[in-house]
Amino acid sequence: MPAPSVPTYSATALVNVHTGFRDLIDGGAGAGFVRIRSAADVLLAQIPLPDPCGTVNGTTGRLTFTVAAAEDASADASGTAAYGEFCDSNAVVHLAIPAQVGTAAVTGFIVLNTLSIVVGGPVRLLSATIG
Repeated sequence: MPAPSVPTYSATALVNVHTGFRDLIDGGAGAGFVRIRSAADVLLAQIPLPDPCGTVNGTTGRLTFTVAAAEDASADASGTAAYGEFCDSNAVVHLAIPAQVGTAAVTGFIVLNTLSIVVGGPVRLLSATIG
């Protein structure tokens, strides 16, 4: 095996880490959520997650968030989405992850229906995967 150019974890390590991370988001009295923010840290939208928030693939360790109905029907402010914060029900941020627009899952990004958020408009989380 050639020397790796980036850290490389075993599938077992990823399963354990991502299961623990999922459990952090699901911890607390209610479901977790994703805050969508601009590059200037302005809160644009808050999207609730189901509880449990996702599943971990037992073979690859990939965490796929369940986003079938994940939407903020009325955005809090207008601006350009830059990143999302995965929070537990107590609003503790456990992960900040870049945002992009699209329709297909991209590991390491949250995928939104739009990056141009308009106050009062809908914001949909279309996919989110880690690992």
